[in-house]
Amino acid sequence: MENITKYELLSYFSCEIFYFIGIFLNLFMFIFLKRKLNIKRVSDFITSSTIFLGLLALIATGINLFNFQEINLSIYNNLININTTSLVLKIFINIYMLFFIFTTYKLTRKARFKTPLINSILLLIASFSNLLVQIENFILIYIIFDLITVLIYKYASNMRIRKTSYYSLDFISVGITASILFFGFYILTFFIKDSIQLNIIYVCLALAFFLKAGIFPFTNYLINKNYKTNLPYSILLFNFLPWMSILAFNNITKYISNSNEIYQITTIIFLTFTILYFGILTLKQKNIIKFLAKSNYCLTAFCMLNILIISNNEISLKYSILVAFSLLGIYSFLCILQINQKAEKINLALIKGLAFNNKVTALLFSILILMYTNIIPSGILKYSVQIINDIYSFDKLSFLAVFSIILAFIFILLNSLKIIQNCYSFNLKKIKEKLTKKTALNYAVSIIIILFLVSGLFL
Repeated sequence: MENITKYELLSYFSCEIFYFIGIFLNLFMFIFLKRKLNIKRVSDFITSSTIFLGLLALIATGINLFNFQEINLSIYNNLININTTSLVLKIFINIYMLFFIFTTYKLTRKARFKTPLINSILLLIASFSNLLVQIENFILIYIIFDLITVLIYKYASNMRIRKTSYYSLDFISVGITASILFFGFYILTFFIKDSIQLNIIYVCLALAFFLKAGIFPFTNYLINKNYKTNLPYSILLFNFLPWMSILAFNNITKYISNSNEIYQITTIIFLTFTILYFGILTLKQKNIIKFLAKSNYCLTAFCMLNILIISNNEISLKYSILVAFSLLGIYSFLCILQINQKAEKINLALIKGLAFNNKVTALLFSILILMYTNIIPSGILKYSVQIINDIYSFDKLSFLAVFSIILAFIFILLNSLKIIQNCYSFNLKKIKEKLTKKTALNYAVSIIIILFLVSGLFL
């Protein structure tokens, strides 16, 4: 298929059209109807319906426009690329956002939260995420990724747990520093002609991007303390944003040659150190949110390492999707616990003895963690092995990277087993009460995700 009609083009972007309708309706409710008692429920219904309709439109477009065939079209002076990969990624982004609403809807209806406003921001995040996977311009990719991080900040700033809390000088300082560095080094590329100096600038650009993504050792979004009491914020910051960083990095690598040894070797060393660093940090982590954040930063760096070696890598994209959904399933159970127990912090004490009164919850929670850590066979295990094989085949010295990766995976596994052990630890004083509040959607999302991860073995 060599061209596309304006009606087919409109159908391809129909998802974004639905989003803007949802944003308009949510903002209308926030401005004119915010004193109505049921406005939060109506806002969640409109937002989830908007995403669902957009998802249906994407699937219908894929069937009619692509007809299960490969297609690669560029529009707007090669600014936006339309292909099967971008369509599939858009579909999964929409499914993720729909599941996100299902798992967090009871947490976003608190009296102090501006639910229509945060739902509008969520739809904007989804819109820019859809655009991110289609853009074919180096600087625009970063700008859109930057906008996604800003919108996550705005989402959290309208979900203040306490009147005095704010989100967050630490978040702002990391984000602004990363953007100043990235744009500063990007401007230098127009004035520097020497190839060695240009390669060094590319390394600096990559490091600035890693800082924006949150996977920079020592200084990252973990220094922001407010996420500990806000699970929806944690999901977006420590699960969705790293996933988007992988998609953005996959597109950015198209513009930097793989034969660039200074850039490639330096970045490989940095990512290898990052994997080992975050792996070690997970070893004795008692706060489950911090554990999931650090382990995901480790897996994100692992995925980016493969993209760096094999540019535009579909295996890494599939792996990133499976990891993002597996983490969403784990967070879904943490939402169940917070809804029922109204916990301030999600730590090991919260889940101790969970299995004795909530066997199904503990079982599904344990299955998801074991899939996430490659113990139970799933698509994550399948693609982890393929990525390790790609890295090992890259160079004779790559065994050092593989050794660091396997060591980090072992550290993550050891703490995962400790988390599961706490679920099944018998202590009469620590046994949790039954989970009485209705959270059927959370269980449905988790079961669907488990089935999806198993099906990943055959994809």
